[in-house]
Amino acid sequence: MTTPPILVKAAREIWNFEWQILMNGLAPSDSQGNYKRPSNPQKAIPIPTKEDLENRDLNQLPYLILGKSCPWAHRAWMIYEIKGLKESINLHIAKVDDEGGRWVLEPNLKGCKTLQELYRKCGSYQSNRPTVPVLFDPGEQHNSKIKIINNESSELIEILNKWPLNKNNIELNPPKYQVQIKNWHLLIQENINNGVYKCGFSRNQNAYEKASEDLFSTLNIIEESLNSNGPWLCGKFFTIADIRLFPTLIRWETVYQPLFKCCSKDIRSYPHIIKWRQKIFNMYNIKKTCDSEAWRKDYFGALFPLNPSGIIPKGESLSKIVNSIN
Repeated sequence: MTTPPILVKAAREIWNFEWQILMNGLAPSDSQGNYKRPSNPQKAIPIPTKEDLENRDLNQLPYLILGKSCPWAHRAWMIYEIKGLKESINLHIAKVDDEGGRWVLEPNLKGCKTLQELYRKCGSYQSNRPTVPVLFDPGEQHNSKIKIINNESSELIEILNKWPLNKNNIELNPPKYQVQIKNWHLLIQENINNGVYKCGFSRNQNAYEKASEDLFSTLNIIEESLNSNGPWLCGKFFTIADIRLFPTLIRWETVYQPLFKCCSKDIRSYPHIIKWRQKIFNMYNIKKTCDSEAWRKDYFGALFPLNPSGIIPKGESLSKIVNSIN
């Protein structure tokens, strides 16, 4: 017996209504249905001096809290590895609580079980949306009040690039290229880093098609630039511009193409982008910052409005995806 059309129509209308409510909490939009990323920067404090860091015990050094699935945190992790900051910053990987929709700290950090508790302990009582990445300073004394140094990823990666103590003296934001880097940042941040989310969190067809067009037209610009002026976005020099782009493109086949509907064009139709991505994946310790199994689990498992079944798809290993160039 087939389901009566009137029941199908009613079910669709009810589901759409409930879906809109869920999406309002997950991904706010404007009146036209375009995704608008919420902002939650905390008041930043000055970074510790080199002398200050050298005189601290290990557990009194600043902490960088990341989440494996978060692309904004990923770029901070990349700079942490490239610059060799292990001896001057403690790295803590937060985990996603699918049921509670929050970041969990395991083991507990400074007496806090969740990231929200830590934000509150840092004095950010009004923060209802604690985010990663976040760099906080526990202070040089054991009874010091902990404070957030910065939690705005674009600013944070520049802070980490200039960190007073680093093992590898690699300049990722050289003055000579800062105008070019800024131009890339403005284009990449809005149309690619945010662009994939604009596709995935679009509320209607028009919003999706606009986001998809902006996304793939920007990929075309990047492909042409790498072709004519590569191997990096700023020519011969690997910079913070490449780091800002990589976390989104490395998640493409695993998450953004299947779940966020970024599928107007096959990513492998951009051969110079694919080679660029492969180079980055295999240099420094970048490979260790990429965990495609965690990405699948967190995106498909936690984003209920986009994947109500909760089914987590299987996929090829990331190394195979990245290193198999046709």
